[in-house]
Amino acid sequence: MAQQINTPTPEIEKWHSRWQRNRDFVDGEEAVKSKGELYLPKVRVDDSFAEYHAHLQRTGFFPAAFKIAQGWMGLIFRKDPTLTASPRAQLLAGLATRDGLTLDDLSAWFVRETLITNFTGALVDHPSREAFPATMSAADELRLGFRPYLARYTAENILEVKRGFIGMQIGLVHVRLLEDDGKQVRELLINDAGQYEVRIHREANGGFKQVERYVPKQNGQPLSEIPFVLLNTEDSITPTPSLLENAVGLNHQHYQLESQLAAAIHLTQAPIATITGYEPAKDDDGNEIVANWPIEPGAVWEFPSKEVKVDWHIYEPKGQELVINKMRDLKDALSAIGHSILAPEKPAPEAAETQLIRRAAENAMLADFTKRIASRIERAYSKWGVWIDGQPVTYALNLDFVPQPMAAQQATLLSNMVTAGQLSLRTLHEALKQGELMPLDFDPEVEAQRISEEQIDLPPIAPLGE
Repeated sequence: MAQQINTPTPEIEKWHSRWQRNRDFVDGEEAVKSKGELYLPKVRVDDSFAEYHAHLQRTGFFPAAFKIAQGWMGLIFRKDPTLTASPRAQLLAGLATRDGLTLDDLSAWFVRETLITNFTGALVDHPSREAFPATMSAADELRLGFRPYLARYTAENILEVKRGFIGMQIGLVHVRLLEDDGKQVRELLINDAGQYEVRIHREANGGFKQVERYVPKQNGQPLSEIPFVLLNTEDSITPTPSLLENAVGLNHQHYQLESQLAAAIHLTQAPIATITGYEPAKDDDGNEIVANWPIEPGAVWEFPSKEVKVDWHIYEPKGQELVINKMRDLKDALSAIGHSILAPEKPAPEAAETQLIRRAAENAMLADFTKRIASRIERAYSKWGVWIDGQPVTYALNLDFVPQPMAAQQATLLSNMVTAGQLSLRTLHEALKQGELMPLDFDPEVEAQRISEEQIDLPPIAPLGE
């Protein structure tokens, strides 16, 4: 059966449920509980809707995946990314997408999405020249939107990515992307002439119809490659597990154990009575009368027969202790993934170097992820920069996750080197910024102006003895 233009390949589609679970647990309690039995089964198969809803509300939720995701994002963007680009590209970096995201905002979106799915897309696009006036100034182009854009795609909106030969090299030859809430498909391909071609398919009459077809041009020339970059850690065109997936799986197990604990506490918080030998009374129509036996101080139960027997069952907490211990084990496992984010500092006898080893392992894992994703983000941004004015850009994410301020002795040494003429003030300022003793946005010229203004505002100092 032929592949429908708006459906993902089987290799991609089978990952959708995993991505959705990752999203729900990263989004938190409300998203998870709104899915009901998808993540939390009934206590008893015959529970009514009201009984299940009450159980759902009693069940606690530990937002581990959310905290780890937010913590990792905070570490990566603890310092601003660095961009090296032409003046025009730096200007347009504040309007990198059609909806006005900056490059840094877009990078944060790419990183978060890739943490969740490890399958995110970036496309460089440019409006067709025919849709704009024949002559435009640079201001007109900016105002009317005639400039390259970066478009972003979630994993669920990437339908197909295919590699093949383009001349003597391997590259992307076919990509399908879902847009406009599923109403449009953007098909990107290398045509028989070896040129990048775009085909737009719109939903119509229960199906999809091709409504547009064009060959984008850069400086008047067709492109020989598809300007689409797939962001993942494996450089694979098929999905692979995300960095957060294991944390989400453990978070899901913890949630289900919370459910068991909540059910145990609810069902055993008071003694349970069993009544045998009791024949229910009936009304004049022969219907059984529902008895009411209150469990409260001073309550008296009266039975018409001496054959009735009442037994009381007191809960033994051994099963509950097993659940609590298992939950503790899962929290420890989650802490191993996001130690500095989830785990409290452990007191002695755990050695300080053990803490350092754990954090070093976590930082190494996060640094590897950041380097891989940053290189792909830079690849997309460089294609965008070349389309602006022919000049690629360089873009780097922060890899300094732990604040390590420069020691006072080092700062003094550098200052003495400036005094001795062995170091420039500019180098000193850069070193102090990197050492986190000065703000990263420190500007020597602005500071010199402030000093000059302060000197003017100071009152004159009278000589001694006057």
